[in-house]
Parts: sequence; C-alpha cells; structure tokens
Amino acid sequence: MKILRLSTFLDFGGIESKMVNLSSLEDVENEWVFVALGKGGQSEKKIQAKGKRTVCLHLNHKIPSLSTIWKLFLFLKKEKPDVLHTSGAEANFFGFFAGKLAGVKTIVVEEIGIPNHSSKAKKIFQYIFKKADWVVGESKIVVDNLIQTYKLNPLKTKVIHNFGIFKSIETRKDLYKIQEIFKIIMISRLEPVKNIEGVLNVVKRLKNEGREIRLSIAGKGSIEGELKNLVQNLEIHENVDFLGLISDPYPHLLEADLYVLNSHSEGFSNSLVEAMYSKTPSLSTSVGAAPEIIKDGVNGFLVPADNEEALFLKVKEITQMSAMQRKQIGEAGHKTIIENFSLENHVEKLMEIYKA
Repeated sequence: MKILRLSTFLDFGGIESKMVNLSSLEDVENEWVFVALGKGGQSEKKIQAKGKRTVCLHLNHKIPSLSTIWKLFLFLKKEKPDVLHTSGAEANFFGFFAGKLAGVKTIVVEEIGIPNHSSKAKKIFQYIFKKADWVVGESKIVVDNLIQTYKLNPLKTKVIHNFGIFKSIETRKDLYKIQEIFKIIMISRLEPVKNIEGVLNVVKRLKNEGREIRLSIAGKGSIEGELKNLVQNLEIHENVDFLGLISDPYPHLLEADLYVLNSHSEGFSNSLVEAMYSKTPSLSTSVGAAPEIIKDGVNGFLVPADNEEALFLKVKEITQMSAMQRKQIGEAGHKTIIENFSLENHVEKLMEIYKA
C-alpha cells in the first residue's frame, strides 16, 4: 500500500515534528511518502535522513488557489497513492479536492486543533469533512467539536492521539530539591496562540516576590521580536533565555524543573509528550488533548486557558512543592506516556482506517 502524507510545509512546527517521528517507522509492507504543499527545510532533511522519500511542491498554499489544486491533482495522478492523509487546514482543502479529482481510493483529513472558520469557510470545510472517507483528530475534544459543528457522522470520525519516539535519554540530574534557581522551559512556536507573554508576566510576578526563576524558551516564530521587547519592558532579561530552534529537546528538558505549555488552544502537543517522557514535571492549559493525558496533581498539572492568575498560583505552588512530590509527579507522567502514546499504538490505529 502506498501512503502519501500531505502537510503544508516540511520545515518546523508540530505537524512537521509528527511527520519526522512517523518517518522513524520501519514498515516493509507499505510505502510512505511525505509531501509538502509549500517549502521544506529542517523536517524535510530529518525525514530524508531516516530513509524516507519527501517531495516539496513549492506551491501557493493560500486557499483557494485553483492553480495549486490543478498541480496537486497532476502530482497525485502520477503518484497513484492508495491513501492520501492530509493534516491541517491548507493540506485538507487542497488535498481533498485534488485527491477526489485524481481518484484516490481513501482520503483521510486530519484536524490538529479546533478550527476557527468564517461562515463561508465553515460551509466549504463541512463539505470536505462530510465527503472525506475519514476525519481524524488528535484529541477527543477536537473530534467532538468537529462532529457537533459540522454535523458529521461519528462513525466516520476517529480519535488518533499523537505519539512520542522514546529513545534512551540520560538519567535526570538531582533537581528534585529546593534550589536557589527554579528552571522553567517552554518549547513551541513563537506565535500568539501559545500565549508565551502570559508566562513572562508570571515570571515577573515571581521575581517581584523574591523567587529566583530562570525561563528558557526554545523555538522561532512571528512574534519573537515582540516577546524579546516584552522581556526588556518587564525588566526580566536576566531571567529569560531565548534558545532558538533546538534539534534535541531532551538535554534541555533534563535540566528543567518544570515544563510549561500555556496555549490558548491546542491539538495534541508533541513537546508535552516529550516533556512528560523525560520525567520533567509538566504544566499545560486545559486545552486539546492535555486533559486526556494529565490528571492534575497526579501525573502533571492543568490550569484553565487564558487565566494568568491561575497560572501564577499554580507555578508558585509547584516551586514550593517538596522534592518527593515533584519527583513522583514527573515519574507518573513518564509512565503515562510510555504506556499510552507509542508509535506502534499510533500506526495500529492508522491502519484500521487505511485498510477499512
């Protein structure tokens, strides 16, 4: 079976990281091809290094380019995939229409988060979701929203959680003790939806209370300049480091006392899985798949989205926890990921719909 995975880009970001991890699969029975509508980059190279084929079409990814539909149709006619699995709004739009024109047998469209469509776009995507063979979401909350908003048949939808690649990592250093400096890490795109400014404000408040805090932010994005300006304005430049893109998150996670994901909305966070796997105590807003993964105070921490006061109080509480409490929560998070979010489990669920 020939499986073509279509995303908007193959550079960096959550979908791209997922494609990189998926390319680690050793599958002699099926051919996997990773395709981007637009540009390639970092993820493209990583996928190629794993021996998988990539194609970056460098097409206009702005909906509703007819030229892109036509060129993608020609590409699909040539490739003749048995399954076309698209991820994200642009890939779903262009992939669905081009795939239908090309006569692809099975078309799977996947939403990463909860869509925020205009009334016109909602009608278009309702048609796409209804006519696709399967609609997939990374969390139950996403799939339930799609069913309700777009009036979908639940039998044609499926929750397929994201997964982690669990390589051997170094043992965590003895961070589970009261320290002079409490180290927090964020790993994400630097975009408004991630609400990094909320965490910066919390760092400022903790600093004002006399707590020694160090926040490391890994990633790049469109608001990097704005965030750096905010750091200066809040006078926390000695407390915040911008790491840029990192190739391996684990050395940074193993040095951290707490991982924070403060998104306004989210699908299934790759970096949250990596953080919990590393036994780093992890805090997330209660969005996307996080409530399906984390039980607050047991294997991680949850706070309401868009609630800076709740975030401040929770981080403050964590900094005051005993060494044993934080260690137990970190280890419980690790156990959750190992038992539930493996590549093998993910692919098994994919094959159920690919072969249906």
